[in-house]
Amino acid sequence: MDKIDIDGTPFSVLLDRAVKIKSSQSAHLAQKYNALPDFVQSSLFPSDEVINARNLCSFTERFDAAMAWKEDGNAAYREGRFDVALEKYKMSLTLFRYVENSNPNIKNEGIKDEYLREIMYVPKNNDEEQQLHQFLVKLYNNLALTSLKRNDHRTAIQACDCAIKVDRQNDKSFYLRAQARIAPKSASAIDEELAMMDLRAAVTINPHNKQARKQLQEARLRIRSQRTLDKNAFAGLFNRGEVYDTNELDEEKDARRKCLENDRIKVKEESLKSRDQVVNKVDFRNPTEKMLASADAMGVDLSDPQTIEMLEQMQKEKNGGAEVCYDSIEEQQTISTAEIPNKYSSTRLFKLVRGATMLCVALIVYIRLLNSFVQNQMNA
Repeated sequence: MDKIDIDGTPFSVLLDRAVKIKSSQSAHLAQKYNALPDFVQSSLFPSDEVINARNLCSFTERFDAAMAWKEDGNAAYREGRFDVALEKYKMSLTLFRYVENSNPNIKNEGIKDEYLREIMYVPKNNDEEQQLHQFLVKLYNNLALTSLKRNDHRTAIQACDCAIKVDRQNDKSFYLRAQARIAPKSASAIDEELAMMDLRAAVTINPHNKQARKQLQEARLRIRSQRTLDKNAFAGLFNRGEVYDTNELDEEKDARRKCLENDRIKVKEESLKSRDQVVNKVDFRNPTEKMLASADAMGVDLSDPQTIEMLEQMQKEKNGGAEVCYDSIEEQQTISTAEIPNKYSSTRLFKLVRGATMLCVALIVYIRLLNSFVQNQMNA
């Protein structure tokens, strides 16, 4: 499969390029594939050498082959051959994580998600799992570091994401991701904040990581300096090229006084709102022990439905709800006591007197009970 063309480029690489050109015309059919990191996408077109290594039966044989390619990548990195190092790291990774295609006509049809599946090697025991995880974290970090050298910051961040997913306690992964975030000249304030979060995580995991501590301090200084520059820039908008006379300064002072007064008013309003929120929480149908004790001390029976209904109506009116119709309450009271003989119950005057009396009593009870509840809430 790996025939070499006149430029010395492997056939698998040429096929990869050709299929990607074809797939660009139908990108919507390969959304999942396109979302994968570049170092995983490239595994779709493996060389014969990689395929033979994948066919190795034992974990040890496969691991040794991956380790050998990783060491080749390290040697190329030390020599400054970052492109070669990156390819060796990709080959090493593809023995344990790769994309497999089941469409024999991929060259003509392009890449389609429906024919793809991502393969992740599953260790057979805890020892293999621990050994593989340690290897993958180092390999992902090497991919990130090499991508940084190639100014491929997006791939570097993706590699760090993969490393952190395997081991969230690896401070180097957080440190490298922070570097990848702030390295581009187009890095925004959000990137700076995200980098600071990564650096804090790195220092938290390993307080002895001197590089991370140094970068964190520098990031704080950069943000502080930027805030000062922003403050001065905005201040310059108001005083650049202008001369203030005494009257203007007095007007400015008056405006500041008004602002302060408005702030005080807002604070008072918020305080009143907070108090109202406490008051609005009064539930007469489910009284607390403190409410029952306070009501009992005042001779009020909170188990009486008529008393509770009267208190709820008054609370509704106080909180800005619909106006209370005390006549309707009185009618309910009259209906509920209709069976009791009373020669005066049919007279309108007696109804008004009795209603007014009940209203006064309920008002006194409500005010006392409410004040007691508020005091208990404030002291709680």
